[in-house]
Formats: sequence, structure tokens, C-alpha cells
Amino acid sequence: MTSAFHVQTALSGKRVLITGSTGFLAKVVLEKLIRSVPDIGRIVLLIRGDARARFESEIATSSIFDRLRAERPDFLVQFFADKIECVSGEVTAPCFGLPLSAFNALARRIDLVINAAASVNFREALDEALSINAISVQNISELARAGNAPLIQVSTCYVNGYHRGAMAEQIVTPARASIPRHADGHYELDGLLRHLQHRIALLRADVTDATELARRLTALGIAEANYHGWNDTYTFTKWIGEQLAMAAMRGRALTIVRPSIIESTLQEPAPGWIEGVKVADAIILAYARGKTNLFPAQPEQVVDIIPADLVANSIILAAAEALQAPPALRIYQACTGATNPVTVGRVIELIQGEAKRNWRQYERLFHQPPKHEFRVVSRPAFLLMLRAMRIGAGAWSGVRKLLGASESPALEALRTTQLLALTFSFYTAPRYIFQSDRLQALAQRFNAEDQACYSVDTRAIDWQDYLCRVHMAGLNHYALRPRNEKPTAPSALTRRDYAWHRMDSDKNLMVINSILLFDGPVDMERLTATIAYRLTNYPRFTQKVVGKRWVEDEQFDINHHVELERMERDVPRQELQAQLTRLAHLPLAPDRPRWHMTVLDRVNGGHAIVFRVHHCITDGLGLVHVLNHLTDDNGLHGKTPSPVGHPHRAIAHNPVCSALVRGLSSLKIAGHVARLSILWPDAQTQFKTPMSGDKQLVWLPPLEMERVRAMSKRMGVTLNDVWVAAVSGALRQYLGERGQHLDGRALRAAVTFNLREKANAFQLGNEFGLVAVDLPTDVDDPCVRLRQSSHRMTAIKRSHQPRATMAFLSLAGCLPTALQHFALNLFTSKGSVVLTNIEGPASRRYLAGSRLTDLICWVPQTGKLGVGLAFISYAGQIQLALFVDTALVPDPERLMQLTQDAFHELELATQDEATPRPAATPAPPGVVITPS
Repeated sequence: MTSAFHVQTALSGKRVLITGSTGFLAKVVLEKLIRSVPDIGRIVLLIRGDARARFESEIATSSIFDRLRAERPDFLVQFFADKIECVSGEVTAPCFGLPLSAFNALARRIDLVINAAASVNFREALDEALSINAISVQNISELARAGNAPLIQVSTCYVNGYHRGAMAEQIVTPARASIPRHADGHYELDGLLRHLQHRIALLRADVTDATELARRLTALGIAEANYHGWNDTYTFTKWIGEQLAMAAMRGRALTIVRPSIIESTLQEPAPGWIEGVKVADAIILAYARGKTNLFPAQPEQVVDIIPADLVANSIILAAAEALQAPPALRIYQACTGATNPVTVGRVIELIQGEAKRNWRQYERLFHQPPKHEFRVVSRPAFLLMLRAMRIGAGAWSGVRKLLGASESPALEALRTTQLLALTFSFYTAPRYIFQSDRLQALAQRFNAEDQACYSVDTRAIDWQDYLCRVHMAGLNHYALRPRNEKPTAPSALTRRDYAWHRMDSDKNLMVINSILLFDGPVDMERLTATIAYRLTNYPRFTQKVVGKRWVEDEQFDINHHVELERMERDVPRQELQAQLTRLAHLPLAPDRPRWHMTVLDRVNGGHAIVFRVHHCITDGLGLVHVLNHLTDDNGLHGKTPSPVGHPHRAIAHNPVCSALVRGLSSLKIAGHVARLSILWPDAQTQFKTPMSGDKQLVWLPPLEMERVRAMSKRMGVTLNDVWVAAVSGALRQYLGERGQHLDGRALRAAVTFNLREKANAFQLGNEFGLVAVDLPTDVDDPCVRLRQSSHRMTAIKRSHQPRATMAFLSLAGCLPTALQHFALNLFTSKGSVVLTNIEGPASRRYLAGSRLTDLICWVPQTGKLGVGLAFISYAGQIQLALFVDTALVPDPERLMQLTQDAFHELELATQDEATPRPAATPAPPGVVITPS
């Protein structure tokens, strides 16, 4: 009999859009498509933020491609260059935040959509879970409809909620609440969504405290999920996403693929490949580290685990069918419960037995042999035992504190057990069996070659071999960081880093100051353990500077670098600014690695961490990379705490870029220096008065990123252009209020430009250049200021000046200290202020299990500069920050307020603007060396 479908026939030449490509499952799908369908037309990746940069740093460097790198390195490089298209967009925004014309153009150039984007935080705040798991599906479906492309929606088997028994591959009926059903079979959710949005709006109107609001939104999500028939917000909103996809794709090709609990790969691209710590792994890891040995579960019940490569194969087969068969709604479940079941008790028996026999083989997972049996008990017995353990551990911890000792480790283990049970007990005490008859039947409609290449046959899983040899080895190798690595050999500082190292003065410390604000307390023990485990991935954080070399600090002690400072009372923002200013005046210890974290324990109802890093270690982009690695995308990992795998894989530098950097001639550098030296000094304003060395750091509540982005889109400019224009207006107003009018002359600012690929940010160091920009402070009209800012910034981007300034700093590192300071003073005399734009994490992050609400950063100034303004983006908001010498700006709060006012003025002035009018061509900017 002739096979009905063929993967190669279906996908060759096709253009496939994938969402969620920075996630675990999507990477497995992407790798399999590249490796098995080399003739695919194009793969389009929709990624939040700077799409290409995130692809290069978070996807292209992944170990998922190790097999292709080994077998076909040239092919992989060529494929990435020719057939990977990266589109910057936000799935939760209408049209992904793109102009309608760009959205329609994107729709016209795709043949298939695979939606793997999701928030897998089981206890996410309801508004965020709805946005990511449900509302975004409407936007993705709109793209598929516009392009007449089939949609493959990745869901979860657990949308079956509180049902019991055999769960077939069909539309799921709510287990509890009654919801109207459409004649076509899906559920009509207009009323439910209005109800949920109304409840969310009531909470937002009633609760002003951010900590309390986040807690109440999470509780609301759980309550609504339970009421309607689901265990948690994740499964509830994934079910809503399914219904919205069915409604939007009615009459079109829609395939819903529901995996169960996805774990490491069975075979491809390598046995045991995994990224991060998944559902079952959190429990395994807690057991391995002695954090828990008790869990509520039913040992005789089936726990449904599915290897990631079988799920990827299911998605590809479903995609091939959707492209070749008539449009229809199809539902497939990738699971093992009905075809090759394994019970909770069997899983525990296998993993615990392997751990006892061979724990030394898993040196990253087990630091010592397991001390206790892992026990599972019924939920009532678990709650009773937990209560008794809480009383005992609490009493013992109290005794220890009275004796001056730290908190009892038993209390930490108890909290870990509670958290794991709260989050995962539903998945380890199942009451149903997932069926996969339709998926198995689909596989039979492909030829033998495709069935072998894209196997979904779960009967091939040998659970003992998979759980013991494959999965535990993969978890140990891919997800966890190596232990007891040999000390890093001394290495020379680059000339630029050495220049920063000796650039400290009595007026300016070369330290990047940042503050991380949390909506609740940060557990010091978890924090210290997480930082100690993850930060050592960057050798510079365990090394000190000796002469001109990085040398491992043999006396390194994490407790010297992460310290708790207790506040007498809850500290509001004004007092917090004073605390931060006090810390910013403290030099970092020269005989230790040059960084420090101070934890403040009572700040607006939560905690704050002041993170200070000397500029010789890294620049702004490098620091953001470090913060991304220290944190997690949900509140679970740091709670354990679980280390993440080393995120770094050095990729080849672009040979052209490297040649440009290395090839900057001394003549060109000398030309730029000479040109700057003949520039007139900047306008003699209050900003050019002698500095006192007394610093102050301030910031304001954040701006909404979407408002600023909308303004930039209306005017056809960048966010950085808006920032420069707003600062120009604020500086003009500030000096005008002091009788120093700038109608006849512009101020000059030093603006930072990153010169390093984001994929190589893990290498740290300083890779940036700066240029002096004549700010349009002499222009009163805000729209004209914005157009002039855009024009001048565009001209700078096309010049060689940033690379010349970076090369100049390298030369300064070779000069005697006195000559270095003389050269820097010469350069900095030509400007008045420093402007820095830092792109922070695009989504919410968690550190040691605590939610990071705000991230603010200040970079230092050098030479004769004493005014620095910065903005950093974080999770959909923009934080404005100011770092000044008080002799130059005695009232920094006023300058900050004027900067915020200038943003609002620009927003109002550009409301009716459609496209930017050309601005006059500015004079070529000069060059200034300052920090980034």
C-alpha cells in the first residue's frame, strides 16, 4: 500500500515559522528539522527583543547542535546564515507589535506555523499566564489565517484537568464549571475571558502594593483554575489557548499536539540531551542534595513521562500531515501511559537503585551518597507528617538561633518539600491514562523510512535503561555544572581592561552599580548557594588582579562577597537611594575579586540587592549576561536551588568584524584624536564646574516600554533616539531654570556603542566605543529634537569612531598611569554628560526563588565628567537612572523629574505625527572615552 504522507515531500521548500524557539522543546524540533530536512525552504523564528542577537546567544550556541557541529559543521554555519530568519516580535501583542504591513508581509512568506511558546510556570500570576498561554494564541492564529498556513499548536495532556479514566485525543470538556459550547465543538470563551479580566482589573484597582498584587493574582489564577476544573493556572490557560485556536482556525488546518511530562531525549540528537531542570528532575535533584526524601504520591499510579525527541517527531509528523491533507481539526497526544506505562513506584525504585549503586558516576548530581530512602505516602499522611516535621524543625531552629547558630538545615529541607509538593504533587498522583491511538495511527500513514526517522513508538522505551543510563546521565552532563574544576590558570588582562583597572580616582570610582528589587524576601542561604554555584562559571568573579594578570583567589569565600545588611525599619525609595549612594562611595577590596553584593532586608515590603562590579571585569552588556545566568525564568529553580548548565559555548568571531577591530591603524586613531583635540571645549555650564567627589544615585518609577516603543514607531526612530531626545530636552530645561540658556549652542554628550556580538557576551571584558554627540539642546520643539537626535545617531552608527575610541582605550592601557589620566582628561573635557542605554532581560526573572520586579543600573564616569544618565529595559519597562557629582547637580531629583517630563512631552508632541521629516545634517561628532 502506498504511504499517504512523506515528510520530505511535505516540508521541502516550505517556510516554517516557530515560536518559543529559545525554549527546550522548540530547540529539539529546530535541530531535527535542520538535520533531517536540509531542503526546507526557510525557518522563521519569532523572538522577543533583538531576535538575531538572541538567536546567536541563546540558540545557535546550544549543545543541541553538537552532533551537527561534529558531523556537518560547514552545513550548519551555512544553514544558520541562509535559512534562519529571525523576526523581532512579541507574541502577546497584536500583530506581534509589528506594523500591520510588516505583519501581513510576514504572513505571506510562511507556509506553516508551529507555536511552541508558553509559560510553564504552574503557579504564574493569572494576567501573565493568560497573556502568554492564551491571548497570544489569538495573535498566532491570526498570522496563520492571514497566510493560509496550517497551525500546529503545542499544548499539554494535562488540559484534561480533574477528569478521571482514559483521556482520548479529543476536545476536553471542563470538569466542573459549565461553559457554553459552539456547534463546531469548541467552547465559547467570551464570557469567561471577560470574567477573568474583570477579576484582574478589580485586583489591580484594589491593591497598590506590588508584592501583594502579585500574590493575589497568583492566588486568583489557582482559584479560577480549581473552580473550572483544573489544578493550576498553567493547565487552565493552556486549555483556554486550545479553545481560542479552535475558534480562530475554524475551517482551517489546526493540529493540537499534547505532550505529557517532557524529559530528556531518548536518542536524538544525543541520548539524554536536556536543557535546565524539568518537572521530575526538580524532585530528583532535591533528593540528591538531601533536601527532601518525602513526597505525596500514589506508587501504583502511572506517571506519564515522554522523551523530548518523541515529542518533536510527533510535531513534525503532524506538520507534514497538515501540509498534505485537507484542512481539519486534529488532536494528538504524545504520551506513554497507554502504550508503555511506568508507575510512580517503579520510577522511584529505578532512580533510587541507580543512585545507591552508581552515585559516583553522577558527580554533578550527587555530592555524596544518598543517606535516606525516598518515601511516597498518601496526601493525608503527608500533611500530617509535614505538620509534625514543621514543629520539630522549627523548635530546633529556634534553639540554634538562641545559641547563635544559623537556621536549621532541616527547616530548609522542609520548605523545599512543601514547595515541590505544592507544585508537582498533582502530576505524580494521576487519576487518568492518556491515550495516543490517533498519533500511532498517524505514524502508520508514513513510509517505513519516515517511521524510523520520526519515531513516535513509545513501546521502544526501556524504562530502566532510559531512566538510569540515559536520563540521569543526561541530567548530570547537560543540565548541571561541573564540580571541583581545576583553578583557572592566570591570564593577562586585556589592555582595555587594564586601563579600567587603574582608572579609579578620588572623584570617580570605576564601579558599575546596580540594584535588584524584589517583591518579597530573599532567602540568604538559597541566594548564597545559587550565587556560589553559578557565578563561578565566570572565572573573573573568583579571580583578583595581580599586576596585569587575572589570578585565582585561593582564599575566595562567597560570604565575603554576598552580605546581608539589616535595616531597622522598612526603607522607602528616598532612603534606599541614600543607602545606595553610601555604598557607591565604598571602594571594592583590591585584594579580592572586584565585586560585591549587599542584601538589604526591608525595602518597600521586600528585599533589595546592591550588585557592584568593577568595570575591569566587564561592561554593561556583559553584566546583563551575568544577571541572566544567575537568575531563572520562574520561581522554582533557585528554590531548590538547582544549578544550571554552563551557558557558554564560544562561537567563532565574525572574521570581518575581528579584522576591522585588529586592523584599525594608528594613523586613523591619531586622526580621530587630533580632530577631537581641536574641537572647542563644551559649553561652560554648571556641568563643567570642578567636581567634589560627592556622588548621588537616583531613579524614578519605570516607564512602560510599549508607550515608548509606540512613540518610536510613530516617528520611525529607535528607542535610543527617543532617549537621546528626551535627555536633551531635560538638560535644556534644567540649565534654563538656572539661567544658563542653550539657544545658541548644543551640549556635547558621550554616548556608548556596543561593539561585541551578544553571543560572545559571556567572555566579559570591555568591548565598546563611545562618540561625542552634539545634543539638540538648542532646539525648543520636541519633535525637531527627536528628528535631529535620530539623524545624528544614525550618522554615528555608520562611522568608524566607536571602534577608534575602543582602540584608543587599548593604547591608553599601555601608557604610564599619569599619561593615561592626562589623555582621558583631554578627551572628557570635550563633553558634559554620559548617556548609556542598556538592554536588560526581556521577561521577568527570579533569583533564588524570589521574583525580581525592578532592575536599575548606573555606570561610572571618568576624567572630568560627572553627570551620567542611563536607561535600562527590563520585563516590558524602562528604568531611568542618574549618577552625578553633587557639585555639578546638587538637586538630581529635579533633573530626573525633568527627564521623565521630557518623555511625556515627546509622547504628546508626536501623537499626530506619522512619519519623521528629514532633519538638517549635523556636523560630524567628535570622540570621547567614557564607561559603558
